Order: sequence, then structure tokens, then C-alpha cells
Amino acid sequence: MKQIIFLLRQTIFLLTVLIVSVSLSAQNEQTQFFSFCPSAPIVKDHQGNTYRTVQIGSQCWMAENMRCVTSPTGKRWRVNPTFSATQPEFAAYYAIPSDSRFGMLYNWTAALDLAGHHNSNKPLPKPVRGICPEGWHLPDNSEWERLFQTLGGHPVAGEMMKAFTQLWDPYDTKPKAVAGFDATPTGDYTETGYHHAGQQTALWSADNFSRIEAWCCTIYDFKTEGYNYLAYKCYGHSVRCVKDDETMKR
Repeated sequence: MKQIIFLLRQTIFLLTVLIVSVSLSAQNEQTQFFSFCPSAPIVKDHQGNTYRTVQIGSQCWMAENMRCVTSPTGKRWRVNPTFSATQPEFAAYYAIPSDSRFGMLYNWTAALDLAGHHNSNKPLPKPVRGICPEGWHLPDNSEWERLFQTLGGHPVAGEMMKAFTQLWDPYDTKPKAVAGFDATPTGDYTETGYHHAGQQTALWSADNFSRIEAWCCTIYDFKTEGYNYLAYKCYGHSVRCVKDDETMKR
């Protein structure tokens, strides 16, 4: 009986996704839903981990969070460090979340694969490959903004980016995974430990802001919006990569 109920729910969800996708495609003919990137359906990082991809409009995105646990250039990383708000951790580290499906959490220094103690407010040359596979990079704010607009704008983009999974708040019954981005509610790692699993996710941007803050894309379980917000560089957040376009190779 439980299996029948599950199948019925999946059928209803898929019908909902189809209706929403057709509606959005009519508004934006360039938007493609649930399609792998033609040039890179699967991508592999330096440790051999593989990741699904998805084509959303003109952009090719990873459909999973990065989960490597070493620097692609051999830099030393710490694991689940302790730090305080008054003594932030600028040295690179990764944190292990409570669920393996979340990928790893990285502070901004590790995500961008920078030398330790990066506490400058200067912008970095782009694109920033960071820990992304070759031919991919960390998105900057303009690339996140392009994704939001492709998915219908800030008011609905966050909900469109969410994965259809009970990892999100089970009381949140709105349709998800329309874009195939499959954002999961990873939570974050702060000076007081691991928090907010099942409630939110933050995905690093390559854009710097100040000595202690940088930008990230944040999605909440109880909101439909998608926006760029500021976060402390010392906090552990997720990483999604976007494929280099041809203009970056010239």
C-alpha cells in the first residue's frame, strides 16, 4: 500500500512539473528543463567523483554539490575546525554534513582554492575555477542572476531550484525540481557547529565583498525566492559549478 501511495504521489508530481514546464517554456523558449548538458552530461572532479549536469537556458550547471575532500592544487585543508566570530577561520577547510547526499561544505577560501588566510576585500580575476573540475568555475553574482531570471525571476527562482525530496521540510508541499537544479537543504557550518539541515542551503559565489564577507546564493524551505546574500567567509557552505562558456576560452 505504501508503495502504491508513493507511486501515485510521484505521478501527481511529474504531471505538475510537466504543466509548469510547458507554461514556463511558452514564456521563455530558450529554457530547457531536465536535460543534461549536451557537451557534458557527466563531469568528473580531480578525485574521480562524478556529477550530473543540467542545461538551464544558456547555462550548463552541475546538478549536484561538490564533494571532494582535497584541494585540486594540493593546498592543505582542515576538517571541521573550531573558530569564533571574533577569530574567524581564514585557512581553508571543509566540513562534513549530516547527510551524504548534501555533498561537502567549504569555507570561501577552500571553495575558491585560495592560499590560506585570504582576508582581502579585493575582487579576484574571473572566472575563478576554485575546486571545480577543469573547464568549470564558481559562478559569480551575475551568473546566479542569469539563472534566477531564466527561472522566472527572484520571486520564484528559489522554489524552482529545489530538489523534490523529503530532505526539505516535509510540510513544504510546493512543486520543486522544475529546473532540474536539484538544490538540497544542506544547512551550514558555523562557529557553533553544524546547523539548519533540512531548512536552507547556501551556495558560494566567486564575488568578494569585504575582508570577512563574500556573496552566496541562498534558498530557504519556507520561501520561494532566490537571491544573492552576504555570508561570513569562515562559514561552511555548498559549492555548485557552472561550465565555462566559449568566450572565456578566447
